[in-house]
Amino acid sequence: MSVSEKLLVCLLSPALLIVTAQVSPIQVSGLITQSVSLAPTEHLAHPVEDVTWYYASNRIKFRIADFRNQQLSIQHSQFSQRLEVDNSGTRLWIRELRSEDTGSYTAAIVRQGTGQTVDLTFTLTVYEPVPYPEIKMEKVWITPDWCNFTLHCSAPTKSSALSYSWMYRHKERYQPYTNGTTIHVSLQPESWDGEYLCFIHNPADQKNVSISLQTICNDNSIRKSTTGGYNSRSVL
Repeated sequence: MSVSEKLLVCLLSPALLIVTAQVSPIQVSGLITQSVSLAPTEHLAHPVEDVTWYYASNRIKFRIADFRNQQLSIQHSQFSQRLEVDNSGTRLWIRELRSEDTGSYTAAIVRQGTGQTVDLTFTLTVYEPVPYPEIKMEKVWITPDWCNFTLHCSAPTKSSALSYSWMYRHKERYQPYTNGTTIHVSLQPESWDGEYLCFIHNPADQKNVSISLQTICNDNSIRKSTTGGYNSRSVL
């Protein structure tokens, strides 16, 4: 059934579930070894008779679970002892997530007493936990009036799903700074008692570390350009 046909059926048949008009999958992010739930974002307006859950990956579709007579029956070995449901079977919980759980999920929801079926689709992406990043300080130049330096944030991973962002904290006030792995900073003395935080994140997880400017800018031994590492600390 096309999108326009689904919308037309919804308009002409008020007895259908509200979610009949869904036109795109619901995007869900999960973290390996953790749990995730797949649930409607709209209210279900009418009672549900039963629900069949399907999983598709690499263009192969599997029936993974049935919810009938208030009982869940798991149909696929990949999800054995890892599935639970609530909300009349319309919310699916997947425990102990694995990378191979990434894929498309469909709930075929049957309205009570009518036999009418509504398909609700989710796209689940399972991510690796984000590693703790490290901040390295480079190219420091300090004078009585200015503290100039470069900070580089990195993590021991090659994952392309990671994003980096920075924040400046001064006297318990936080200010977003910029995105990216590297920042170039010039500060006057009134800002030397703050710190910079590097955030590394994917859609399912986040870690951060910070570096104190007191340690950098009040170091009288640094008077010319240097390159090297600096021990950063987690503020989680």
